[in-house]
Amino acid sequence: MTTTHHDHADVRSLLEHLIETADDGVRGFDTAAEHVDDPSIAATFRKLGAERAEVARELRSLAVTYGGPVEESGMVKAALHRGWMKLKDAVTGSNPHAVIAAAEEGEDYAVEQFDEAVAKDVPADVAAVLRRLQGQVKTSHDKVRSLEVASE
Repeated sequence: MTTTHHDHADVRSLLEHLIETADDGVRGFDTAAEHVDDPSIAATFRKLGAERAEVARELRSLAVTYGGPVEESGMVKAALHRGWMKLKDAVTGSNPHAVIAAAEEGEDYAVEQFDEAVAKDVPADVAAVLRRLQGQVKTSHDKVRSLEVASE
């Protein structure tokens, strides 16, 4: 029987990256909600942003086990990036289709990051949380995709 040794620094780095990805989603959804005229779409974006904030909180809680608290300040103040970049262009034109498409692109990135994380060799407690959060991120992605289909 072999035991896999998991480097706490590697796990910590992975969790920090996913926290940053989740924080991007929170900022992206909030920005999208502010720039769509349709109140039901804005409400959906706000709800998805709140759900993604919960994902970030859970990841932060897990990260404590692997090296202490993860500071919010720097990441929260950072500009949108990694998949959500097109949102900046979309909101300047206030085109609801462009905002939804940019949100979907941001979610494509988030799903990709969680898919990659789940494939990594991490401790069982981390793997279980990542698989569950991956499902939540995919559900959010599908909700955004359905907004795009509905708005066509």
